[in-house]
Amino acid sequence: MRTLLHERGHDAALVWARGGGSVDRYADLRYLTGYYPVFPTIRDLDGVWSDRGLAAVLVTADEVVLFADEVGVDDSASGVTTWIGRHGSGSRTLVGDVVGALAQRPRVRSLLLVATDAMSGKQARSLAVEPAFAELAVADDNDIVEGLRLCKSAAEISLLREAASIADEALEAGFAAIRPGAREADVVAAMAGVVTRREAVLANAFVYTFQSAGGSEDNRLPIHSSRVFADGDLFTVDLSGSYAGYFFDLARSVVVGGHPTPDQAASYELARATVDAVVDAFRPGVVLGDAARAGSDLLRAAGVDPERAEFTARGHGLGLGFEAPWIRDDSTLVLEPGMVVSVEQFCFVGDTGATFERNLVITEDGAEDLVAVRDFWAD
Repeated sequence: MRTLLHERGHDAALVWARGGGSVDRYADLRYLTGYYPVFPTIRDLDGVWSDRGLAAVLVTADEVVLFADEVGVDDSASGVTTWIGRHGSGSRTLVGDVVGALAQRPRVRSLLLVATDAMSGKQARSLAVEPAFAELAVADDNDIVEGLRLCKSAAEISLLREAASIADEALEAGFAAIRPGAREADVVAAMAGVVTRREAVLANAFVYTFQSAGGSEDNRLPIHSSRVFADGDLFTVDLSGSYAGYFFDLARSVVVGGHPTPDQAASYELARATVDAVVDAFRPGVVLGDAARAGSDLLRAAGVDPERAEFTARGHGLGLGFEAPWIRDDSTLVLEPGMVVSVEQFCFVGDTGATFERNLVITEDGAEDLVAVRDFWAD
């Protein structure tokens, strides 16, 4: 990080974070320091608390200054040289602490703001009008730390493998509960039970059931319901969550009763073939866009416009969230060992649809699934 700052002519970087479950908004700070702002972001109550759930880290050439809304947690991070914490009643704010720290470091004249999407509007406005801050040369770069996160360490890959195994076990438990007369909510509960017992956190269980009788009720809010499965329904789920902060993301489909119609089979076969085509093209040195097009070309040949798909990419990176690289035809990124990606596709045929997804790490020899590929469609 310091090398990149020096190369780009900045004296320091101020990295912002939100905690309390906004998993995609703390990743940069956790990656740099190991710290996670636990408390959820809540509105200020003047005279009692301010900036609850927000944190920041100032990285300079020789310091790592962590700002938090808690104190006495020095063992919760690594590499931090200075803690600045506040807790309970008082007039201090995170912005005030940051400005005060910058004022004590006159050598910092050029500052890079990182993860500004994690700042609330109030903090962004307050920081912008501070006279001491206004005197700095300030630039934004929300991708600089994410770029460092592209290639995972062996320890990170180990955590991602464990995360993927949790997702696999959860899907197995959920799909085992699918039968005519069962409820969607019970299937999701079976998955959630595995996730929690394995000390992981469920982020989403995106569920959609295409009813065999047609005229499917829109059940996307609140994602799953207490609807009862009928023979011939096509159930889909995209399950994501995190273990020790590192993500899993697996999607699968199955026909209730196990007898797919031609359209159901075609939608699933196209989804899986698209994913497999992208994965087959993965190896170090390959341009990611070329691999993405291997899947996109299959979709086009089947009459599907990839840019009008449910997700206009063939997948994304996995780490401390859904992150770079984005598996798109226009990507110029060159694949390297240590990159971890999730390749996914949802395909519609007629009035039905199916989904498929794999989590992989790029190795010296190609792509390796983080967990053995399970095909519940054929089970």
